[in-house]
Amino acid sequence: MSEHDTGFPASYEDSATADTSGSTAEFRAFASRSGGEVEAPWKMRAPGRKVALFAGVVIVVAVVLIIIAVAVLNA
Repeated sequence: MSEHDTGFPASYEDSATADTSGSTAEFRAFASRSGGEVEAPWKMRAPGRKVALFAGVVIVVAVVLIIIAVAVLNA
């Protein structure tokens, strides 16, 4: 086998090295049509109460699952 032979069909190799500027242009056109400024995700703040409630629910579910796992393993 030569160094250049990758075992993939030639069409695969050609598509891997193809120019992607068309896709970039399509993306930029889509982004410009999406309208308005979108707020960055890190600027979207959740109320502290909601975060605390969610954390509490996650902890309760985890404790319940641990209790069930211990009960099943000891049975």
